[in-house]
Amino acid sequence: MNFLLKGKAAYWIFSRQETGLRWRPDSRTIAHDKTDPERNAPLTSIDGSLDGIHFMLPTPFSQEGGEVDTKPLPRLLDAAAAAGCRGVVCLGVMGEAHRLTDAERSRVLEATTGAVGGLTVTVGVSAESEQVAAQRAEEAERAGATAIMASPARLARPNPQSTFSYYAAIQEAIDIPIVVQDLPEQTGVHMDPALIARINSELPGARYLKLEDPPTPPKVTRVLAMTGDRMGIFGGMGGGFLFEELQRGAVGTMTGFAYPEVLVAVHRKHVSGDVEGARSLFYQWLPLIRYENQQGIGLSIRKHIMTRRGFLDSPAVRRPTPTIDDATKAELDDILGALDLDVSDL
Repeated sequence: MNFLLKGKAAYWIFSRQETGLRWRPDSRTIAHDKTDPERNAPLTSIDGSLDGIHFMLPTPFSQEGGEVDTKPLPRLLDAAAAAGCRGVVCLGVMGEAHRLTDAERSRVLEATTGAVGGLTVTVGVSAESEQVAAQRAEEAERAGATAIMASPARLARPNPQSTFSYYAAIQEAIDIPIVVQDLPEQTGVHMDPALIARINSELPGARYLKLEDPPTPPKVTRVLAMTGDRMGIFGGMGGGFLFEELQRGAVGTMTGFAYPEVLVAVHRKHVSGDVEGARSLFYQWLPLIRYENQQGIGLSIRKHIMTRRGFLDSPAVRRPTPTIDDATKAELDDILGALDLDVSDL
C-alpha cells in the first residue's frame, strides 16, 4: 500500500513493506550496495535508517601546493564502508569547507557522490545567508546527496526567528532531509531546545540534529524531551561523549575519528543491548579519542593518522589551519604505540 503526502516543499512516497514503513523522495533513485544486505536498507526512513555512525570526510590537499586533491576520496569512502559506517559527511568543518572556493566545493561534492556506493552522503551547506545556503542545498540534492547539514548563519545578537527563517529557506529549496547542526563554538548562535523543537515540528525535513553544544549528554535529554521520536540526534565533537550520548538516546554520531571501526562497534554493541561491552570498548580507546580532539590541531592530528592508515596521501591542511609540530607527532607516536590498534575483530 502506498501513501502520497504533500508537504510544504516536498512530496514523500510512503510504502508499507515487509520490513516496515519506509519513505523516499518522489521520483528519486538511490544506489544500494547489492553485495551487502545490511546496506540494502533504505537510505532515509521514518523509522530511523540514518541511525548509526557517519564518517566526517576530510578534504584531501596536495602536500606541495595545498591544492584540493580528490584522488584519495574513493579510499576514504572505501574505509568508511569497510568500517561499517552508515554514511559519510562531506564539506563540514572537518572538511575545511569554509576554506574552499565554490569551484572546489563542487569538485569535492561530485567526487564524493560519484564514488559513494551504498553509503549515505550528508553534505554540509552552511552559509552566512539564506540564499547561499539554499543554493548549496539545491546543488547537493542535484548531485545525489541523501541529506544536507547546516549550522545557523552567524548573528550579531540572538534572533531565534531569523535562525528559524534560515532553515525554512533551506526546507523550501530541497526535498531531502535536513540535519540541523548545533555548533555554537563556530557560529556564535546558541539554539535553545525550544527553538530546535520548533524547527523540527514546523519544518518536516528537519528530522535530525547534530549536537555539538557541550555539555552534550544533558542537552540530548532536553531536546528529546521536547521532540520525542520525531528527531534523531547525532553526536559529534570527535566522538568524545559517544557512549554517554547513546545512553541518553542519541541515534549515533557524525565525526571524523580516524578509527571509525571503533565507533561503529561501540554503537553496534549498544543498540544490541551489550551496554557493558560498549562502555568497555569506548573506554579502551578514550586516550586516542581525547588526544585527537584537541582544539586547533585536532584536524591535523586526524590527517596524520589517516595518512599512516593509507586513507590519505598527505596530512596537509589548508592555511591558516595549523599543523602539528614534532613534539606533538612524538606524543601521537607514543599513544599509538601504547594502544592495541587491531580493529579487525571488533
